Amino acid sequence: MNLLRKNLSGGVRGTLVGLFIVCLIFGLSVRVGTEQPLLQHCLAVISDHYYLLYFMLPMFLLLCFFVIEDDSEAVILRYKTYFRYFVHKWLSLVVISFIFMAVQLLAIVVSGIGLPTDGGWMIADGGAVQELLTVFSSFFASPALSFAAVTAYMFVGLCVTAMILMWIGHFLLRSSAIKIILFLYVLSTLSIKIGFLLELPITAFNHIVILHHNLTSPHRLMITAITGILLLCVILWTAKKYWHHQLTFSKRQWKGITPYYCKELINKKNVIILSAMVILMVVWKYLQGAGGISGEEWIIRLFAGHGTGSFHILSFMEMLLLNGAPIYLLAAFIEKATTGHSAFITVRLKKRRDILVGILTSALLFVLIYGIFLAAFPIIGLSVMGMTIDTGTLTLLGLSVGMRLLDIAAQALFIIGIYCLAGQITAGFIGLVIINLFCMAPIEYLPFGLSSLARIGLPQIGAEGITSPCAALILLVTNALFISWLFAAGYKRLPKN
Repeated sequence: MNLLRKNLSGGVRGTLVGLFIVCLIFGLSVRVGTEQPLLQHCLAVISDHYYLLYFMLPMFLLLCFFVIEDDSEAVILRYKTYFRYFVHKWLSLVVISFIFMAVQLLAIVVSGIGLPTDGGWMIADGGAVQELLTVFSSFFASPALSFAAVTAYMFVGLCVTAMILMWIGHFLLRSSAIKIILFLYVLSTLSIKIGFLLELPITAFNHIVILHHNLTSPHRLMITAITGILLLCVILWTAKKYWHHQLTFSKRQWKGITPYYCKELINKKNVIILSAMVILMVVWKYLQGAGGISGEEWIIRLFAGHGTGSFHILSFMEMLLLNGAPIYLLAAFIEKATTGHSAFITVRLKKRRDILVGILTSALLFVLIYGIFLAAFPIIGLSVMGMTIDTGTLTLLGLSVGMRLLDIAAQALFIIGIYCLAGQITAGFIGLVIINLFCMAPIEYLPFGLSSLARIGLPQIGAEGITSPCAALILLVTNALFISWLFAAGYKRLPKN
């Protein structure tokens, strides 16, 4: 009882008030323009996965976040063993989950006051609600039975979710626990958008909480049940036997100048610039018109770049901005890193090759982070536009991002090479722009800009050009040649202080 009173204090009550208000507003919005019976209205609201995934589930995770951490040792000692404390705390979360469900159901019922109370199925034609109710009617004889099953399943799912969060909060540090919980939540939201995730035997929060997400495939409910039972067994066993352990992820301590360079290059400002560049490109392509196209066509639009044998100023600027954003930041970093060493940094350097290793390592991580943005934001765009994310779309996205990273890496190495030869980073950047202008000539095998899908023969658009394996090989060889020269001779021209 003491744990329950403690857990109900703080931000929990405010979360419940917010849940009631938003759920009531959502229920009223679902009711507008419809005259479906009360039970079907309640069923439609409580089963709407957009409401559940984008509001209800985050609210419950936030509610649990206030209480998942262990209490003080004095509180735990009252229960004699940690396992007893763990069980009692989970029982308090079960009560909170019940209150959470009761508040939600109260708001839904209030939103349906005045609707007819017919007991049978009355499914109107058209709309997502009709599809949802059709699924339920194939499994349950009446809306009342279906509503009872959905609410009972959700309550049990919330209780299981609460135990999972408690377990994560106990065995992981707070920062690591937040990252794991966010990953599981993102996995839950993506599972309804990305086609191949639906085919994998993965159990996320949405499967644990939302019943109809387990009714769309033959073995999905069995997979969720087996996974849930096994996970609960592991949680209870580890909480009883290994409660005194904690998982920690030690960071690898790099030696030399590399950590300093990584800190200088991969800072908050540069990461924001990279993400903003990709977001702007996605929004720009969306404003150009994205209606009625497939996911593959959307990816082709984003990564089309510029072809060869012609010149289109807008396409060239798009390619230059998307490729040039990380290269410009990298160029500014290189000039600062090689000319602005403090006395402390200079002492660490035994030879010029250390500078090159530090620059290349930090540049590689920087480009990989950019690659994550290039892959993530187009997927988010697809989800927002309601497009299907199938295996073909993801394959094309992987090809496009991989080619783009190889292209950017080659251009970055070119700038480093010019800097070694001329001692001017600006000269390297200007030279890079000039070489990219060679796209006006019909040179299909020019490495720089080769990641443009307009230069590759893709069956999706029926375009002629070199094959993607050939283009990837050219970029790999180009990168290998640049790196070989830098380690063989180029690094000797780098300033040491």
